[in-house]
Amino acid sequence: MAVWALPLGAQNDPSSIQNYFTGKEVVLKIDMPGTQQGVDLRYNKDVPMNWKEYANRLKNNGVAIHKGDTARVTAVVLKDDRIEVQLDGGGFGTFGDDSDATVNPKTLDKSDYEKQLERQIANTTDPDEKRRLQRDLDRERSRRERQNADNRNAAQVASQIKAQQIAGKRLQGGSRFNLRWPGKIPADQKTPDAVMKLLADYVSFDGPQQAAAPPAMQNTGGDAAVPATAQLKRGMKMSDVTNLFGQGKQLSESVSGDGLKTQTVQYSSGDRRVEVTYVEGVVVRYSISSN
Repeated sequence: MAVWALPLGAQNDPSSIQNYFTGKEVVLKIDMPGTQQGVDLRYNKDVPMNWKEYANRLKNNGVAIHKGDTARVTAVVLKDDRIEVQLDGGGFGTFGDDSDATVNPKTLDKSDYEKQLERQIANTTDPDEKRRLQRDLDRERSRRERQNADNRNAAQVASQIKAQQIAGKRLQGGSRFNLRWPGKIPADQKTPDAVMKLLADYVSFDGPQQAAAPPAMQNTGGDAAVPATAQLKRGMKMSDVTNLFGQGKQLSESVSGDGLKTQTVQYSSGDRRVEVTYVEGVVVRYSISSN
């Protein structure tokens, strides 16, 4: 199954799981939801995956890592009853992520002038004066209510914008697998080889080209003896990718609240379609599929 070499003693040392997996790249066999909840696999069940729960998380949070995408293991966390395998950051919604899309409107209180008019009306017995003061009060109240209505409308627009920003961050925040047991993790499951076997239906540890037919060679740059798709790596600059595949077609572009530009560009390589995600012009994710 796996081509990763296991270091001497790794299979017998539970603490080696973090060091062994962290930083390595895997290829996803399923779509991963854009949430820190990730995908739960429960090993007290005949079928570890709850497909209904999985479908709901995809529907509610979108896809952060697509089937066929290459992702990096950024952390492995062992707890009493589960092993968390975090990919590309572990999923949006972890500590420090603002997931509340609600923007509360600013509400204007009564002005001193409005309060003064109310007191004057209460203390005035002259009918004509009372009517005049009431007209002034009605105008002041209407002004305040119009301003509050404008503030509510502005807050609704701001909430929609924030919801879109959160949705975008979900798609860039990675995801995770949660390997769960009803009690403590069995000792024989605390090894790299055991974890790879448990994830074998959902993750490929053999590298991004393990199931791909040899793509057409490119003459636009790089090593002519190596397929262009095999030369694509995370961390490459956009100009280097353009040298490999030629000019691509931009599918999307966005700027995060932190000012980071994210672009998704599609390239053709023989009978292969290559989709690359850049952050600030650097490759952070890519997928390769048939045209």
